[in-house]
Amino acid sequence: MGTVRPPGPYRTVGEGNPFYILQFDKRGATTAPETLEHARQALRTGGYSDVFVFCHGWNNDWEEATRRYNGFVDGFIGQAPDDPARRALLLGIFWPSALLVMPGEREPAMAAGGGVSPDPDAEARAEVTGELDTAAAARVEELAGREELDEREATELARLLAPVYGAGVDELGAEAARPSPQELVESWRAGAPIVTMPEDDEEDEDWGTADEAGGGPAAAGFLDKLDPRNIIRGASVWVMKDRAGRMGASAVGPLVRSAVAETDARVHLVGHSFGAKVVLSAICAEPLARPAHSVLLLQPAVNHLCFAESVPGRGRPGGYRPALERVERPIFSTYSAHDAPLTRFFHWALRRGSDLGEPQIAAWPDPPSDYAALGGYGPHGADPATQRVTLQRPSQPYSLDPGKPLVAVDGTTGIAGHSAISNPSTWWALRELAT
Repeated sequence: MGTVRPPGPYRTVGEGNPFYILQFDKRGATTAPETLEHARQALRTGGYSDVFVFCHGWNNDWEEATRRYNGFVDGFIGQAPDDPARRALLLGIFWPSALLVMPGEREPAMAAGGGVSPDPDAEARAEVTGELDTAAAARVEELAGREELDEREATELARLLAPVYGAGVDELGAEAARPSPQELVESWRAGAPIVTMPEDDEEDEDWGTADEAGGGPAAAGFLDKLDPRNIIRGASVWVMKDRAGRMGASAVGPLVRSAVAETDARVHLVGHSFGAKVVLSAICAEPLARPAHSVLLLQPAVNHLCFAESVPGRGRPGGYRPALERVERPIFSTYSAHDAPLTRFFHWALRRGSDLGEPQIAAWPDPPSDYAALGGYGPHGADPATQRVTLQRPSQPYSLDPGKPLVAVDGTTGIAGHSAISNPSTWWALRELAT
């Protein structure tokens, strides 16, 4: 987990704006209760005009998470001088979200050791087996050590991992039914594009980027040989997806509800990648006493139909559609053609054999399946409530329709990769929402 610090703010931003980083475990329980209580007291008694809640995505390293928070906050604050009428409380959420290692990706640097991991899949494997009972976890470890699996072994591994694929509430508005072992094996055999990490790409290190030479979905399959390492990597996405929802409901939701019920402050939420799922789950877990002021979703690793009026083939609204009525300002959600993980991998990892909408090759920004990512293709199924804009440069205002609560922000010209979300244009987007 993170560094042990004395209770109180992590730092002060500008003129008297405390910035807390609140740490939680994988179940959503605080690991720094004194700091959490210190922040709650500040919220109740500080007379703040604004409360900002930031949530990182697929990154479990304390130093990296705090570096990104500091960069975004300093950039956002630095775009304009302090407003004496505005006093802000800033809350950064730190939660354990395992580093996904994709095929061909370089080995990640270890947070504490200074070297590289001798087993780049160890963390994803530990996250997956941590969701299973002792006997099942031991057998999964054994099967994961094979170079490839035969039909019998693949079916056994599917049976052991089925609880992972059936966990939590999905963004399509229903419980995720536990798939049969045969459905899982069928899904694994369907394959997905090979994903690699360029050696000089530091911005996308928390997901990896798709290999431009790989030829897309028609190329050699992600799981065509049933390599157990790739199966575990895919299962780890499900673990983190479920954990992000739990983090929003159990950890961030109570903070947001307290802020809107106990203060008059404008509450703003910013989430990146799976952090966007944390934010949306926090808003939708329970009704709010009054709406949050703004939400900025940066390259959300969330289903593109999550706001849909009616999900195709399911006859029910998207799981996060209630958020459209719980935020005062229109929700901003960025997407980018340059976000290779969310345009090429997400919909393969987040599907099962029985799922609707098998992935097909589609010209961006048309989603390739019902399981495509919001941050890859933008929102769909909520057209009457959606306005579409491009990411603006600083000082260029957004012209928004107040009758449309969802803004699909095409960030292709300003967001060069999944993690390249801290730049003057995204800082400006938050300023536009907050002010």
